[in-house]
Amino acid sequence: MPKKNLRKIPPNIFNKIKSIDSQYIVVGILKTFTKDYIIEGNLEHLDIYIDDGNLKIPNEIMPLDCQGKYSDKNINGYEIVRDDLPKETHYRTMEVPSYGSYYLTHTVNMPYEMYPRESVAPRLSTMKIECKNVSANQDKFAIKFEINEVLDRESETFEEDLLFCLNLMQENIYACSIFPSGSTYEDYIKTTQLSWEFLPPGVREDDIKRIFGNSKPSKEKILEIERRYDFLMSLNPKELLYGTSGLQRYFGAIIEDDLVVFENTRYGNAIYIMYNNWQELSTLSRIELMSGKYGSDFDRVVHTSKWEDKVKKLISEHVN
Repeated sequence: MPKKNLRKIPPNIFNKIKSIDSQYIVVGILKTFTKDYIIEGNLEHLDIYIDDGNLKIPNEIMPLDCQGKYSDKNINGYEIVRDDLPKETHYRTMEVPSYGSYYLTHTVNMPYEMYPRESVAPRLSTMKIECKNVSANQDKFAIKFEINEVLDRESETFEEDLLFCLNLMQENIYACSIFPSGSTYEDYIKTTQLSWEFLPPGVREDDIKRIFGNSKPSKEKILEIERRYDFLMSLNPKELLYGTSGLQRYFGAIIEDDLVVFENTRYGNAIYIMYNNWQELSTLSRIELMSGKYGSDFDRVVHTSKWEDKVKKLISEHVN
């Protein structure tokens, strides 16, 4: 199950904020879903389904309060317990037996202490949904989701508002990102398209720089990627791959035309070995890959003990 809530704003969001010139941003994301995933009802909570040969989507919807605590707060509001203030005396009304009688009762107010409560009104934020091609004569749908709330980076409550909107998106889509306010569907598409650069193995230092691009990684991250790079080179690749999708950077090695080994500089907990349709698979998210639909089209090896041996064994089995 994907992570539903964020305790704090992720570092990649802060990095993306720095790359946005606009003062005003929105929380949004473009995700690709397979037809089968939608038919199975996984997006019914957003009133998204396939019927009569087409994808059905609402132009705008308020997420259901049952989707999570932020979705609930969005509709119903919430209370803040002010434990930074002195407790207040409150009274609880009770019926108690009257003295000397088995049948008569009377009302008393029993005092108790509690911290003050501060009520926060519901935000009632909605989610705008857009898809350019809704024809069911395709296997995948690229759908744009955007919280209909413009956030001002100069506002005193910017980070608080941003975290709320990120979680509202996270609870309903299991992913989130940000864009300049007014970004179009085409602007969203540009950040999800994965374009590859194919190059022969070159000078190690130059290759490492190409992997990181303009980012400034820590020394630990550089050492980690250097080890991964050296391992890929030990596989005697025909070509190296470099690619970007939004803020993510990928690199890999083409061992055979139908066998490619991939790494991701951000989510480096596993290495992926993809086979015949690797060009399609490489554009999918981890969640989509692990859905079970793609079966033996790829293997995933977690970077634990002896992961290099496991990768070599899988490659050997495929090549031989």
